[in-house]
Formats: sequence, C-alpha cells, structure tokens
Amino acid sequence: TVGTGMSYGALPHDEHARNAVRSALQKILPGTAGSVLLFLTSGYAHHPQNAIKEAARAAGTPQVFGCCAMGLLTEEEWVLDAEGAVAMVFPREYGLQPLSIAHQNHQSPALSLTLSSPNAALIAINSIQEHQFGAVASDEFGHGPYSVWQSGRIVEQEFIQAVFAADLKFSIGKAEGIRSISPVMQINRAKKHTLLELDQLTAVDNLRAHLPENLRSMDLQQPYNILAAVSENSERESIDNGHYKLLHVVGMDEASNSIDLSGSARPGKHMFWAIRDEQRAQDVMRARLEHAKNQFAGTPRFALMFPNISRGAEFFNGRDRDLELFQEIFPDVAMAGFYGHAEITPGHRLAGLIHHYSTVFGIFG
Repeated sequence: TVGTGMSYGALPHDEHARNAVRSALQKILPGTAGSVLLFLTSGYAHHPQNAIKEAARAAGTPQVFGCCAMGLLTEEEWVLDAEGAVAMVFPREYGLQPLSIAHQNHQSPALSLTLSSPNAALIAINSIQEHQFGAVASDEFGHGPYSVWQSGRIVEQEFIQAVFAADLKFSIGKAEGIRSISPVMQINRAKKHTLLELDQLTAVDNLRAHLPENLRSMDLQQPYNILAAVSENSERESIDNGHYKLLHVVGMDEASNSIDLSGSARPGKHMFWAIRDEQRAQDVMRARLEHAKNQFAGTPRFALMFPNISRGAEFFNGRDRDLELFQEIFPDVAMAGFYGHAEITPGHRLAGLIHHYSTVFGIFG
C-alpha cells in the first residue's frame, strides 16, 4: 500500500527524483498514487523545483511534500556521502494534504507532520494546536539548506505542516543517545542562558559533584560533551515523561561559579546532567521500537524516521544502528526519512518540542 524508492549518484541530477518515485511505484498497486513525500540531498537546495516537478510527473499527482537535508534513508539503506532523492508514495486513501486544507474542511487532525528550516522551527511549533512530529532540515551546523515544499511548490515561510487521513493510527517514539549522570534537580537561580544555582549548590559545584571520575579534571576553558536536560515546564513529571530539551554546556565561569548553556533555563524548572552514550542510545531505541510495535495488532502500513545528523554511521562506528534496529523489529514496513539538525515530537503541554541528538519516528497503521 505504501512504497519507497531511492536514487543517488555523484551529482544532484533531477532524474534521481523521478527514478526514486518510479522505484516506489513498483511496490504499490498501479494507479493508486495520491501523494508523495520527497526528500532531496543538500545539493538540490538552491534549485529543487525541477526535481520536484519530475517527481510529480512520475507519480501523476501534484501533491508532493518534503525538504532538503544532509542525508537520506529508507527501510533498506542510508546515504550521507552522495546526492540523490528518497520518495515515499502513498495511495489516495491515506490523504496526505496541507494542514490548512484540513482546517478549511473543519477537520481537527490528531497529528501534524512538521518539516522546517532552523530559522522557522520555533514559529512552526508555536503556530498550531495540533500535536506535531517531524524534523528540522539543515546542515550539521544548523545552517542551510532551507528549501521546503508542499503541493509541489517551494514555501517561502520555510516550514510545512501536513496531515494524513484521520483514521490512521500512529505511535510516536523518541530515542536519545544520552546517559544521565545526576538525579533530577530543581533550578534555583538562572538568568537567560546562564545557570547560577541548582539543588542548593552553585552551578559549577553541582556539575563537579556529578561528573564521572574521568571528567573531573577537565579544563574549564575547553569544550566538552556535557548536556543539561531541562524540563518543558516546572513539573517534575515533564522530565519523567521525556518532555525536556537538551542544552549544551558552552562555558563555565569559576569566578561566579556559573555555567552558560546553549538555551534558556528558568528558575523553577527541573533538569539533570547527561553525557552522550552509544550503548544507551541503542538500548533506548530498541525499547521505543518494541513499545511502538506492541501498539499495533498487525503489521503497520508505513513509518517515518528522522535521526539527528550527529547519529547514524558517525555515532555508531560506521553503522546506522537506528536503521538496523528498525529493520529487525519492523522487517516488512516501508520507511522513509532524513538526517536533520533537530527533531520534533509532541510535548506534554506544548504542541511540539524540539529535540537534539535524538532519533524520532512515527509508526502508522
């Protein structure tokens, strides 16, 4: 019922989009194509329109949605070092359409697929009340490419929100590659991006108390791989339910015993210190996929997966363990996605939360 295809090579030729769609069409019933998710590599970012047109012609529908990204993947393979396209073709009854059309028809979808540039991500997740799932497409430094499209056209606002048919069941999962090195603590004092005091200790003293032995002698002026997981709101349950943001430690000041983070941390919120951990990432991914599998009585129809660009082969020593685990647990399910700069899932109270260093996925059936 849903098919995927991939085509790639050394250069960003428009024919890769056409070939990816044709490959996907071979896996579904003839004449059933209703919409297409098309993901292109960053080589297309400045001029993707011709490739989008090729995909629309091949599928026989103008309903083409997608964006450019650093790397692509399907249920069969991934590509990070070439130029090309991934296409997922849906039958008409799955109803992929712009969220605005659903609103015009007085529909209230339970989930929006949100694809955005870094510039527009916060605007996108704050613009609607529906729960959101998706990713932020860019390079590994959070810069371009910014091309995003829906209904076969580039959108100037740099984000799209699309919905599937209302009767499709879904399960959304998030797997982070981190290991906690502290208990959950309350932030006592903070100013914008600077932590001053938490759990009745100065920020620096608190972090020092929880660092593993091999990191306690680190130079405060050098970069290191410490993260602060800060809750979505002031409730402890926000942390317990996984609704938090991962912020980099970007600097320390021994004179004031303060710590600068890559994002804001307000007094009253909760947080814990964490470090990235490859084995923990695999364990959590397996658990999340198994949980999603248990939500369906039979085989799901399709899946979307968006790993962070910092994961994949670079993180897992030459292999994409996220993809391998998906293949193991969902061996007969079509899947498409891309490696992005950030990931989006529904929050506890917010329509969408932006994550980093994570892989998020949606299983649909």
